[in-house]
Amino acid sequence: MDQSCRIHIFLIEDDQTDADRIQSVLQSPQFNLTLTRFGTLDAALLAFASTRCDLLLLDRAAPRLDPALRHLGSVHPDLPVIVLSTRDDEDAAMAAVSAGAQDYLVKNGLDGHGLVRTIRYAIARKQLEDRLRRSERRLYSIITMAQDAIISVDREHRIVLVNPAAERIFGYTAAEMLGQPLDLLLPERLRTTVSSSLDAYAARGLATPLLDSRREMLGQTRGGREFPVEVSLSPDIRPDGFPVTAIVRDITERRRFEDELRQLATTDALTGLFNRRAFLDNAQQVVGRCRRHHRPSCVLMFDIDHFKLVNDTYGHAEGDRVLALVADTCRRLLRNGDLIGRLGGEEFAILLPKSGMDAAMAAAERLRLAVAALAIPILRDQTLSLTASFGVAPIRGQEAGIEQALSQADTALYRAKTDGRNRIMAADADHSPFPAATTPTAA
Repeated sequence: MDQSCRIHIFLIEDDQTDADRIQSVLQSPQFNLTLTRFGTLDAALLAFASTRCDLLLLDRAAPRLDPALRHLGSVHPDLPVIVLSTRDDEDAAMAAVSAGAQDYLVKNGLDGHGLVRTIRYAIARKQLEDRLRRSERRLYSIITMAQDAIISVDREHRIVLVNPAAERIFGYTAAEMLGQPLDLLLPERLRTTVSSSLDAYAARGLATPLLDSRREMLGQTRGGREFPVEVSLSPDIRPDGFPVTAIVRDITERRRFEDELRQLATTDALTGLFNRRAFLDNAQQVVGRCRRHHRPSCVLMFDIDHFKLVNDTYGHAEGDRVLALVADTCRRLLRNGDLIGRLGGEEFAILLPKSGMDAAMAAAERLRLAVAALAIPILRDQTLSLTASFGVAPIRGQEAGIEQALSQADTALYRAKTDGRNRIMAADADHSPFPAATTPTAA
């Protein structure tokens, strides 16, 4: 017979007659039991260090039974205990179970099969309890160590569970949050919507538009600061839908990183303007809005005249400084809603929404004069003067896009440079070019 499957039992019984009766009940080989008798609990505890024990049969007459059971539960939490008594006392049975016993049996009338079945059930229940206890410890450890806030609310949306991360993220202590409404952690304008969404989630067990499986929204700290969070709701298995548990992640740093990436992806690093791709994407959206409202729009293209000479004479570092200064000068002269981008090199593009050709030509002239008026310190005793050439084109029709208008403006810009630079040419033949100014060409 496989001895590893045998159940090893310690019997704590100081009455020899009762001990003999229990041994006779369990002595059948079919039960596959090993029974070791001790007169006192202390003697049995000493034997635990060297002898395997799967279950303890403990006489109710043992001194200070309840403290003994609680002590066993603390030092041997995985050891099931069955209390044996000569009296059928329901109060005593409840007290023993409450103190940690798996069962309470009356000695008189015990039969082998019934007692063995009780023993096996007690061991199985204890094993289930141990697994549950280990799971609870793991869960507690996860909740405690989690870097994300974990928050549970009851049917009244009052907070019933928080972890240390929730304290750190929201700035309240656990004592300050427990029992308080969830509104404590939300901006005021979101409270009604979140409350309705929680009720809908609990009622249907389904995500709502606000609280789907993973949703970004806003939290609010103790000091009133709003910050972005990502919320995930736990699956719910209770019939009434509560409590609902949420995992809340502070995504402030992620948002900042995303913003930085977006900035890098859309911004010209030298001038701080839109880069070519971002300018085209944003301009196309603005043009679409202008079309829907039947408003005109125009594009300008310009570049700095003889800019290669600036780089060749003073170096690329000074050339970069000149480009940044020209970009900043033009940006300050534009309206809110106008778009400006650097397309590459010394070439820039501007979208003027809600502007017809007359207004666009006038805007280009203001920019041309502003560039020509720059006196850029380049050496200790020298300044650099610049000029720029412009091409202007309208965006017409429902099909024409920003690319087509830029192509027409580029053609006009080429004519402006060919005709002597420092001037503005329109793609529209109805508009005469602005005459060349007398400002000297750069370098």
